[in-house]
Amino acid sequence: MRKIIAFVLCTLSLCTLSAAPRRVHTIGDSTMSDYKPAATPKRGWGMYLQAFFNPDSIEVNNRGKSGASTRTFYETENLWPSVKRQMLPGDYLIIQFAHNDEKCKGEDVYVQNAKLRAEGKDTLTDMRGTEPNSTYKQYLFRFINEAREMGVTPILMSPICRAYYKNGKINPEGRHDLSKDGIDKNYVRCMREVAKEMNVPFLDMTARSKELYESAGQDYCMTNYFNCGDKTHTSASGGMAIASLAYELIINAPELTEMHPWMVFPSAEAYNTYAQRIEEAGKKAAFAAKGDPFSETLPVAMMQNLKFQTKKHQLVFLPLEEVWPAGEIDEVANRYIEYTIAADKKKGLVIEHITLPVKAKGGSGMNIHINYGFGDNFSGVTTIYENTALPKNKQITVALDQPILVPAGQTLHLRVLPWYDSNGKPQAKKYLSLGELKITGKKLK
Repeated sequence: MRKIIAFVLCTLSLCTLSAAPRRVHTIGDSTMSDYKPAATPKRGWGMYLQAFFNPDSIEVNNRGKSGASTRTFYETENLWPSVKRQMLPGDYLIIQFAHNDEKCKGEDVYVQNAKLRAEGKDTLTDMRGTEPNSTYKQYLFRFINEAREMGVTPILMSPICRAYYKNGKINPEGRHDLSKDGIDKNYVRCMREVAKEMNVPFLDMTARSKELYESAGQDYCMTNYFNCGDKTHTSASGGMAIASLAYELIINAPELTEMHPWMVFPSAEAYNTYAQRIEEAGKKAAFAAKGDPFSETLPVAMMQNLKFQTKKHQLVFLPLEEVWPAGEIDEVANRYIEYTIAADKKKGLVIEHITLPVKAKGGSGMNIHINYGFGDNFSGVTTIYENTALPKNKQITVALDQPILVPAGQTLHLRVLPWYDSNGKPQAKKYLSLGELKITGKKLK
């Protein structure tokens, strides 16, 4: 009798598990990640992938992160460890990296720093760079092995191209091939080799995005698929187009036939409606929760890989080495100024309005993101503000009206992440000045 009961319970458990939607987890960089429509015109292609799956069968968990390389995504607590906590047997994992792995022009940052130390020069603080034939591959191996250990199917998808045109064609750097002087530094080739060695499905998004950009032509591509001269990050139309290519690559992959019955290709009308819902959801909306109004000025709670100085009676922030590294086009996840606010153990709170005076001193290449997340592991990361062209020596006030719910017992972390568009050269005597960060909202009843 006990054996029969055990068998029935086991069968019911299996039925329950099979009835729940599986997840497709996506990990990568800013070309994939989610964005708040009110904060920036950027859209990651991962925002639109759910439109190509039956939601009763598949839930897409887009965990792409701005500024991430294979190394920083793997080693940052709120990124890969957080994704692993969300993965279950039977899930899928799409892995797409390279843009930020290229930060040292195809060399590993630790190797480059060793050379700089030997030459008596300052070392780099941006630790994202990996070498494609060694460390880049090693981190891909780790993602694959750890996913498989959890019963999750890994999929390698090569990175989308940058819109780097030469005579109407995407040049090698735009295709993530940094080979030079006979030394092969091709990230896509290396990812393909890992896929072959590990018997993992390989989806060549680099080749497909190259075909798309070249067939569309440079003028059309830059007007419709990208943002204001940005040749890396797609607009809504560009993100939607790349998500369509992802569907095509999956549906044509014989190794992924199990996924094919769960997939749909929406009509143009249905797809546009889906995209419009993303835009509408990100707009300012009234928060109807009732509570007692409050207003607070938050002090700086901590800094990471930054220091401060006083310049003309103003507090300014700059990197530890006092030089902004060359080649940065996006946030650096481990360089930030952080503010925190904790909700009561029994009652949550809603932040309704945030103001922060900001000034770029010494140059016009300063950029910032403002992100928020929860708890010590900074989970649920969301970008709520982006400015990639702070005016030189002119104060602006960031004013955000985007309600943020802080559940009871939770701590909200607000991070200001600066980087400097250096045009390929390190930049000294450039500072970020911040005034008082003020919040208003309601303490829920």
